[in-house]
Amino acid sequence: MEHEVGSCLFDSSVWVGLFLDDDTNHENSAAVFDALPRTVYVPYIVVVEVATILTYKHSKQQADNFLRYISEDERFSKIDNRYSKDISAFLKQRERLSFADVAIIETALYYDVALVTFDKQMKKLYERLASSGNGRD
Repeated sequence: MEHEVGSCLFDSSVWVGLFLDDDTNHENSAAVFDALPRTVYVPYIVVVEVATILTYKHSKQQADNFLRYISEDERFSKIDNRYSKDISAFLKQRERLSFADVAIIETALYYDVALVTFDKQMKKLYERLASSGNGRD
């Protein structure tokens, strides 16, 4: 799958850090967004995770702000549900990661874009799979 140079996919941790001022990753997230690439892929599962976290950790209004932001800015390319590919990737995965994390990694590999995450375990698995060419369906 072709993509623009500098395209990436932000894990939920990056989005949550941006929208929650008291999040431990807030400053890191702000720095990432200051250097925003041309296109950021936003998988459906990330939308679900972030909207849920923002609703419960802050407010429904903050979740609405996130949804408006990704919907109105042309730099964000929304990706529909990849249900069957996500299930397949999760079933193949031997490491203990959430379904959402595996789906996000699989999506970044499929679109051949950099995964930006503050989750060390997730980043390590992504880098291993990306360097070996594994995980791409």
